[in-house]
Amino acid sequence: MDIEPAAKEHRDFEMDKPSKFGLKLPLDHEFPLKSKQIIIPRPKQILDMIPLSVRYFKYCLSKKLRKRRPIMDYFQMISAQRMYGCPIGGIGGGTIGRGFKGEFCRFQLHPGIYEYVTVPECQFIVNIRNANNETIFQSVLSTYSKPKKAPASWEWNLDGAKCEYTALYPRAWTTYDLSKYGVKLVCRQISPVIPHNYKDSSLPCAVFVFTATNTTDERRDVSISFTWTEVLGCSNKKKSLDKIDLERYSEDYTCGVSLEQRIGESLCTFTIAKKKVDDETIHQGYCLWNAAKTSNYVWECIKKDGKLTPDPNLTPPPPKLPDKDAQKKKKDKEKKKLYKCDSVALSSVISLDPGGVSSTEFCLAWDMPVVKYRNDKKIHRRFYTKYFGSDGIAGASIAAYALKHYKNWEKQLLEWQEPILTNYNIPDWLKSALMNELYFVADGGTIWFDASDEFPETDPRHEFGLFGYLEGHEYKMYNTYDVHFYASFALAQLWPNLQVALQYMFRDTIGLESEKSRKSLYDGKVVKFKIKDSVPHDLGDPDGKPFVNINSYNIHDVSDWKDLNLKFILQVIRDYRVLRAYAAPFTDDKSMPFIDDVREGTEDDLYSRATGQCDESARPAPAPSPPPPPAATPQDRAPRDVADILELLYRSGEEEVGAGESVAEPRDPPANVWQDSRYLADMYPACVSLLRRAAAWDRDGDGLIENDGFPDQTYDIWVMTGPSAYCGGLWVAALGAVRTMAQILGREDDEREFAERLQRAQAAYQEKLWVGSYYRFDTKPANEKVIMADQLAGHWFLRASGWTEAVFPQANVRKALKTIFDNNVMKFKGGKMGAVNGFVAEGKGHVHTVALQSEEVWIGVTYGLASLMVYEDMHDEAFVTAGGLYHTLTQMGLSFETPEALYENGNHRSIAYMRPLAVWALHQALLARPPPRLPAAAAPPPPHQRAHNNTQL
Repeated sequence: MDIEPAAKEHRDFEMDKPSKFGLKLPLDHEFPLKSKQIIIPRPKQILDMIPLSVRYFKYCLSKKLRKRRPIMDYFQMISAQRMYGCPIGGIGGGTIGRGFKGEFCRFQLHPGIYEYVTVPECQFIVNIRNANNETIFQSVLSTYSKPKKAPASWEWNLDGAKCEYTALYPRAWTTYDLSKYGVKLVCRQISPVIPHNYKDSSLPCAVFVFTATNTTDERRDVSISFTWTEVLGCSNKKKSLDKIDLERYSEDYTCGVSLEQRIGESLCTFTIAKKKVDDETIHQGYCLWNAAKTSNYVWECIKKDGKLTPDPNLTPPPPKLPDKDAQKKKKDKEKKKLYKCDSVALSSVISLDPGGVSSTEFCLAWDMPVVKYRNDKKIHRRFYTKYFGSDGIAGASIAAYALKHYKNWEKQLLEWQEPILTNYNIPDWLKSALMNELYFVADGGTIWFDASDEFPETDPRHEFGLFGYLEGHEYKMYNTYDVHFYASFALAQLWPNLQVALQYMFRDTIGLESEKSRKSLYDGKVVKFKIKDSVPHDLGDPDGKPFVNINSYNIHDVSDWKDLNLKFILQVIRDYRVLRAYAAPFTDDKSMPFIDDVREGTEDDLYSRATGQCDESARPAPAPSPPPPPAATPQDRAPRDVADILELLYRSGEEEVGAGESVAEPRDPPANVWQDSRYLADMYPACVSLLRRAAAWDRDGDGLIENDGFPDQTYDIWVMTGPSAYCGGLWVAALGAVRTMAQILGREDDEREFAERLQRAQAAYQEKLWVGSYYRFDTKPANEKVIMADQLAGHWFLRASGWTEAVFPQANVRKALKTIFDNNVMKFKGGKMGAVNGFVAEGKGHVHTVALQSEEVWIGVTYGLASLMVYEDMHDEAFVTAGGLYHTLTQMGLSFETPEALYENGNHRSIAYMRPLAVWALHQALLARPPPRLPAAAAPPPPHQRAHNNTQL
């Protein structure tokens, strides 16, 4: 039977209770603010861009003629759909989007290629039957408007006002108030995106747990059916029934059905599975069907029987027997009938006594184990194939593994999230932003390949593979480095070994020089793809050969960009300090649960210190630390009153299981983090080469680099000329970082050289750019009054790396931040839309409109700016700056597709972008510099939280 008996006693379904934090929306919600991707340049901007536009048009035409995609398609820009909830799937195996109203949409299965479609045949259907076994309610579990091509007989009967969606990535809850029919239903969605768990985080699957409560005094049977059809992956958008294979299966723990199809040139097998109850078989509760012809049978079968049964008009899959001549004709006939089906479905029934509560579990898995790029002979194996093989038959195994271990996943997610969600120093809106922006780590066109046979064990890629994620859904370049600079805080804190592997990938490209040339679209100059001692802009695009053909970005000569080399150096020193925080004081075992996890025996960890929970009198003696590196720097000795993420040491402890508590399935220990000293030693030669190459940009010999009068940095249509606050600040910070690296590694000659260079650069930076209340955008007279929101990027990264030495004068930093807050934030939309990139301090002040990007708000830059404000004890200003932006994004409906930029009129540019992951820099800053504590007698939350908290997000 496939009916699960109701529990005789009340069971604990705490996991079904939606989180009080996160994105919360009724299923009939309409977003109050409109936003579209409509970019209207000003006349002056149009004139400046005409030559670039002409060359871009020719480039796009040549791509189209060769049936290739431009890396950025400005002729077919995609506006935000304003419909998304948590996507499903782990990291690097493809993702499937879900709308908050219940639909499956936005498929990204072939790396980097998105299909913005909603497939109405991919659904959950609920059926409720009374004590007389009569159907009293049946509906698709979605309030999304019924598409025109949806199965005609299927009904969308939910009252959206009585249903609510909660998203706290990677989990989501949907509550359905069906009390009119005697049932309350909760769907819990779990994807295995788990910090520090590299194996499970790579799995292409998601689990759906449905919990039903009987609110009446009579019996109820609640049936949940999961339907799936071919996802259109062919360029002609037509189904190819001869290329579809369907199969049912039953194992010890689970049973289900699978659908094998082609997506592009690759095979992909979808499996929908459920946990079996005692003595259950797959002979009932499933159906193979045709989306165009037999969808009515699916609906009517559920309505009549309360569950699925095989369609007698369609032949079930024949048993796998050796071919025999006598059976050949019959088998071919059976096979022909089978291939008329292009869809699968699975149902499970929950039987509820009066007041009863029970649940059923489904899993959706998709197995697309290998990736082959056009004109590339190499076959890439996705990371999860290390554990489940690459032969394309792992769908059932992945689903069974997921259904067996998802409770452990939830336990690990709680261990990670709980210290954040219960930290009163973190406003509620920020708790939501932190979790939900992480969608991009998995849903950023992400690829994660097993490379264990390509690198030695001394290389992190041997164990952790090759990792790449797109700059954005529309900007198809992997690991765009100037943007990853901001986004890297998420990886560095949560999956530090992926950040390390990415850095090694870039390190190996630094010494390369290409003999091939191309024409830059900006100025038409013919330049090499890459020159020696330069950091590439990106590691390729999904329409080419990622990780082989690098620097796919062709608008500028990126080998002459002034920020890339310096950003590599700053990430190295930041990563080194974070790796130290994870590793110390471990000796033999360097694993740790989570960077902000609080457990018994960890009284002096970062979270306890940051929230004031540490009992100084009861603090145990510190464990002995490993010997410090040679010539420890003053920066390594932070004052005791600074809760520095890079200074505090962590201890792991095991939680005790109380009497009567169930013990979860055993789980693999967290992976060890890469050794900090090895990382620094491996990166140092590259950092020195990059810094010496960057020194050539000091044209006048004053110690400070100059920009060359074209957009030679991440603001790639905003021109900087001569010394600039942005690139000059990165240069000064990078000099300080490399000097410290030399000191740690005992390179005395290098240390003296870079200390001298740093002193000269600091003096020139202050002399040429400081104007009393901010640093000048650049030294061009026309830009004297321009205040750039991102002018302190170099100082920001030093503070995030635990810096206490005043590389930049403290008083100047505070004055500049106050100027930015007063002008770029508060004089722009009243502080409700973050910090505009450029603001002119003339008269009453106005937005700088010389370039499109100068009048944009960059979400990631605003989060980075807010984190720097926290480091400088400007917490109220930080929460106004970032909180206003977050609430505006939410009201626009831009969750799970956060764009790169917003405009004053509410429109946006470049949906689903990498840079907003910089919100994790704000998290790190709050742990290091929590807000001032109230007196012990003051119970309410601090004023900034009362002002800016909002649990209904």
